[in-house]
Amino acid sequence: MQLNPAQQQAAEAGDGPQLILAGAGSGKTRTIIHRIGHLIAARGIAPHRILAVTFTNKAASELKSRLSLLIGDEGGGVISGTFHALSLSFLRRYADALGYPKSFQVIDADDQKALIRRLLKARNISNDTLHPGYLLNWIEHCKHAALNPANAPQQAWNDIDMRELYNIYQQELVQHERMDFSDLLLNTVRLLKDFPDIAALLRARFDHVLVDEYQDTNPAQHAWLQLLCCEHRNLTVVGDDDQSIYGWRGADVRHILHFESVWEGAKVHRLEHNYRSTAAILNLANAVIDGNPERHSKQLRATREDGETPFWQVCQDEYDEARRIAAALRNWHQQGMPWREMAVLYRTSRQSLPIEQVLNETGLPYRVIGGVGFFERMEIKDALAYWALLHRCADALHMRRIANKPKRGIGAVGEQRLMDLLAASGMRAADWLDTLAESGPGPAAKLSGLARAVIAVRQQMMQQPDLGLEALLQASGYLESLQAMGEIEAATRRENIQALQDYLAIAAAEGITPIEFLDRAALLQSGEQVNKAASEDGAAISLMSLHRAKGLEFDGIVLGGIEDGLLPHQRSLDEGPTGLSEERRLLYVGITRAKDRLLLTSARIRRSFGDMQFPQPSRFIAEIPRDILAREENTAPTVTANADIGLNIGSNVRHPSFGEGVILGVEGAGDAVRVSVAFRTAGTKQLMLKYAALEMI
Repeated sequence: MQLNPAQQQAAEAGDGPQLILAGAGSGKTRTIIHRIGHLIAARGIAPHRILAVTFTNKAASELKSRLSLLIGDEGGGVISGTFHALSLSFLRRYADALGYPKSFQVIDADDQKALIRRLLKARNISNDTLHPGYLLNWIEHCKHAALNPANAPQQAWNDIDMRELYNIYQQELVQHERMDFSDLLLNTVRLLKDFPDIAALLRARFDHVLVDEYQDTNPAQHAWLQLLCCEHRNLTVVGDDDQSIYGWRGADVRHILHFESVWEGAKVHRLEHNYRSTAAILNLANAVIDGNPERHSKQLRATREDGETPFWQVCQDEYDEARRIAAALRNWHQQGMPWREMAVLYRTSRQSLPIEQVLNETGLPYRVIGGVGFFERMEIKDALAYWALLHRCADALHMRRIANKPKRGIGAVGEQRLMDLLAASGMRAADWLDTLAESGPGPAAKLSGLARAVIAVRQQMMQQPDLGLEALLQASGYLESLQAMGEIEAATRRENIQALQDYLAIAAAEGITPIEFLDRAALLQSGEQVNKAASEDGAAISLMSLHRAKGLEFDGIVLGGIEDGLLPHQRSLDEGPTGLSEERRLLYVGITRAKDRLLLTSARIRRSFGDMQFPQPSRFIAEIPRDILAREENTAPTVTANADIGLNIGSNVRHPSFGEGVILGVEGAGDAVRVSVAFRTAGTKQLMLKYAALEMI
């Protein structure tokens, strides 16, 4: 396949800074490869004097493979690699200038975490006061911003000076002759900035530098490139500001937006022809991203047929949404689309719960990509262990899991001693815990507070929609312990627990017992959700976050939860225009993953924090014309917990799971209203009205 005129112009551009704005699906890797080929074949640049920089090892491997196909000789000697791998090669030669031996080692993730834990323990700082993961993330954030301990911002957490800990951490690394992953970049920047002789040698090695995914550069990487290319200025960067979605981990979209002002005389090339998606999908993508105020002007142009108009479906609640998603996926498969060519994308991990549950119930094969299933998450396992103890269906493993969560001064030896005492008692875990309410032998005495909390919550758990889960997690100190992980991490884990609470409330309203619920969770956790018997080729639907989907493509895509509060996320709304722009780019990335079919879904009702929420459709798509985004909105009124709306015995209703039925009885008041409904196919059910999402017919 030949290059199109825009690709050819970019590939054959002359010297000096070059900005290649490569829209989604526009063949950017092809253009980079041909530019390197042009530099070698037409311009006479020696391959070993060309440096190609990528963000991932996978991208570096693909670049080398495609270069080999184009020019042979395994890429002809072109130097390529990730920022970190290239930095390591530089430091192997010059680390002694920074006070490190050339044989320094890169600390691995496990040793890095162990070092942080030892550092905190030596200063009597508990995990519940400052979580090691939060400290490490904060240090990484500083390093991404090219900030060393001396110029890092003042940061206190529970009256602890984080900057001082950062400084101590760096001293420990130097003492052990180690660098962490981010140090590779920072120390290379130090070489280029503070050691002119070494900087001159490094700059003289390359005549041209090319960088992929430039919109994802953080300040440290930006400085790395500026310092390396400041003399010859032959820097070619390829990227798309409309796909900059990693601001939360340090990427700064301003690097690509302001490239022309930083690099005077830069030439700009726009790759706008999309070879992936139908024209109908690209029309929607263009309409969405045009709403961002600060961006390089460009439009994706279709090279394929019009295709089906993307569809926006407004559902009753998250379970109705999940069932409609499952129906769409099954319909696509019946029309010939392989399971492996379908994906469901969502903004937050808690959205996967109803989708996983419904796909499992309906026998559709799926796998969670780049993450774990809902019931495999740490906080969900912890919460269910507490809940199992509360409802007397816990075993010794449940007890062991939460015995020291939060910290109760029970170490590994103490945990084993507890298990021995439990086994020797011959009692079930919950019954044995009850006996410790006043005291117990050895380490068991440290569980007395937990035992009292369980007994107290058990007395009033049946009056709570989640059957006591939140009350116990609060009384035990577990929820408070999450705060030591930092605001964003704690909020994410808390959201997942709240999704579990909502699921428990629904299950309780439908008469599911605690042991039955735990059985459901075990089946979902065991991997049985990947029902390969339902798939002819053993492939599965991909479930993943929108962030994880970048760089991938599928024949059919479902984007779930397109609502204000989810997409755009509430945290981004609180940040203002910058956060809102990144959320719009995230939706754009999701849309442009689809090749042939695209379904967007929203819910009228979404359970959140134990309450019914009534989200507004996402501001990004609510006013897009119907000829660009078709829609079907279910306008049936929803029965709420307000008895004044005319809910009577004999009323015809519809439930998202059980179908149509007739109300036989109503009892209770306010949030405690329960209805008895005779469903045509599911029989008679007792439902808590607040969570039932019934529609009047």
